[in-house]
Amino acid sequence: MSDDATAHSSGAPAWSSALHPTHCAKCRATFLIPSNAGAPFCPNCFAARLEPIPQLERAAAPELILPFTVADATRDANLERWQRDIPFKARSLNLKELHARLTRVFLPMYLADASVWGTWSAQMGFDYLVASSEERYNSGQWVTQRINETRIRWETRAGEIARKYENVPAPALENHERVMAALGDGNALPFDTTRALGFSSDGLNNALVRMPDLTPKAATKSAQLEMERRAANECQIASGAQHHEQFSLRAAFGEPNWTLMLLPMYVTSYSDDNGKWIPLRVNGQTGFVSGEKRASMKVARRWALLLGAIALLAFLFTTFIALTSILVPPMVTVAVVLLCLTLALCLAAPAPLIIAWQYNRQNSSK
Repeated sequence: MSDDATAHSSGAPAWSSALHPTHCAKCRATFLIPSNAGAPFCPNCFAARLEPIPQLERAAAPELILPFTVADATRDANLERWQRDIPFKARSLNLKELHARLTRVFLPMYLADASVWGTWSAQMGFDYLVASSEERYNSGQWVTQRINETRIRWETRAGEIARKYENVPAPALENHERVMAALGDGNALPFDTTRALGFSSDGLNNALVRMPDLTPKAATKSAQLEMERRAANECQIASGAQHHEQFSLRAAFGEPNWTLMLLPMYVTSYSDDNGKWIPLRVNGQTGFVSGEKRASMKVARRWALLLGAIALLAFLFTTFIALTSILVPPMVTVAVVLLCLTLALCLAAPAPLIIAWQYNRQNSSK
């Protein structure tokens, strides 16, 4: 695709007329938000609130929208499961508060259309069977066993290609790969885009809309690579081959057109010991949850102090029993048992701090 790629812009005023342009002064992300949204925290960094701006340079109406389809019960169960293994949770890390801060956000992804024409060459692999036999000694005699092995015959193929590719996905955000990986456990595109609907402003349903921070020109290379991948698969099928490698395409990309698809995501957050909000992201189609897991050292410290206080009381009571045993010798046995329990409590007192520190250290390295 050439640098003069155009963006589809029909219907731009209609879809964005009820939305207001805002941006985050911290991470520079831009959003369109409903008029009743107030000044929400930036769903991208949670480090600042969104501030109004006069207008956005690019407000073309999207072509497709992928609706929120995950059931509320599934989403909440996944949030509950995600936090289950965190020891000494922060007070704000509970399902009720996470649900109260839950925000619906649509993420942009470019869809590129282009005509491709040129030449290609590749090594095409064709499966074939090779029959052989193997002698095995079984039950006192030699047995011949026939073996069929599949091998690949590689041949050079070349040809011409003239194709029109439509709705080829390309990143519209600088952090597209990281966000997609977070929404699908590392998947490049963790959404079933075949369920997308034609865009309608009613489909936004008061959700925030993240706007692209990459231009179509910046996304051109990614779109071309995806078109080359599709071309390689089509050339393989046309050659009747089962495999391909070393595919080379020398082609021109013409008649480019760019539109947007909106992808659904829930965001929420919880506060760490320093008051910093840690974002959680939930795939609006599958319910997959991701985010940084942090144990609260403040909560762990309170548990450590509680155990320490109990240990101190146990020590004082043990001392009293020990003094009583001077007058009542059988109480010596009770004093010894209490002393062992007191030592165990003393050893257990720092355990919450150690557990929380080790958990945070392990998760910070992931």
